[in-house]
Amino acid sequence: MYIIQSANMRYEPEHKTRTRDRIVRNAARKLRAEGLSGPDVAGIMKASGLTVGGFYKHFRSKDELLAEAIAQAFSDSEKLYSSVQTMPREDRWKELVRLYLSPDHCDHPDIGCPVAALAPEIARAKLSVRKRISGVIKQHKWVEFMPGASAAERERNFFIILSAMAGALSIARVLTEPADQERVLASVRDHLLHSF
Repeated sequence: MYIIQSANMRYEPEHKTRTRDRIVRNAARKLRAEGLSGPDVAGIMKASGLTVGGFYKHFRSKDELLAEAIAQAFSDSEKLYSSVQTMPREDRWKELVRLYLSPDHCDHPDIGCPVAALAPEIARAKLSVRKRISGVIKQHKWVEFMPGASAAERERNFFIILSAMAGALSIARVLTEPADQERVLASVRDHLLHSF
């Protein structure tokens, strides 16, 4: 006896979660590579191996996806720097600076820090997106690695160091000659390493 399966059979809940995660990861990468206005929903869904029709099964709006994808990009960039966990605490922030202000990070915005890749565009995004990202930045795990005798001092230094690094990386990415890019990265890297 054959059992006829309904065409409307539901996927397991884990399938929907995995699919949503795949969409968010692909969006995070595409947004860092192309900017907030670069990839459209169709391109993100295609990169995820899905059709546009399935988008609203996972997200209420493109803004919801943007906020989740940017948060995912922060999570991805934190994972890239997980190797510093094994270093002595006082050396961790220095290694973060070296990794962040490297030619490799400069050459790969699609897998790097979303601040350097997207900050000006995020600043013009809807308030709901900016609030979500603001919360992510304020809770950034790098704060604990920063130099400083108190939590307040480490937070202050985090914002100074992150701002300098993101700015330097943004400027280096504008320059077309690798030697010019390295000069900008090295100047800021050296200044930060000797200033704290």
